[in-house]
Amino acid sequence: MQKSNWIIIAILVAASVLFLWMWQALQFNVVDNPVDLVITLAWWLVIAGACVAIHLAEKKRRERIRTMFLAPGLVYNCETGVIRLEPGTSVVDTLQTLLGALNYSFDLAELPSNSRVRFQRIVRTSKFGDNGAIWEGELVEVAHPDRPQTFESRRELAILMGENV
Repeated sequence: MQKSNWIIIAILVAASVLFLWMWQALQFNVVDNPVDLVITLAWWLVIAGACVAIHLAEKKRRERIRTMFLAPGLVYNCETGVIRLEPGTSVVDTLQTLLGALNYSFDLAELPSNSRVRFQRIVRTSKFGDNGAIWEGELVEVAHPDRPQTFESRRELAILMGENV
């Protein structure tokens, strides 16, 4: 998780401790009222829900950053920018190298404004780990976006891309 996510969680926990201290200091603990327990449970559910929401949002953000757009001789990623491929270079090897080097930062590269690149394929990676040993996602042909092809390994992606395995 990102540093900012941990900061938000720390603020929520600190607020919980502050509220608990205020509850004791104002002597609400001597009042025999079951609403106190309900409020406490509701607050902890809010904190747990916020933690789950942060985790899911971070997971989705990382999936978006792992999306690669392919054109002949080019690869574009929102974090790394445009990468030109040398003739004869394996696209799958390049994708694996780029995915392994992602920092998932909030600083994103922009597509050059004067370029007229027409991307032909999109590689959406849902899982990537162990430098490509775990690699799942889908390959989408831009001409047929309604027919994504799923892959569950580097080898399957290479076959879908028409590269020698």
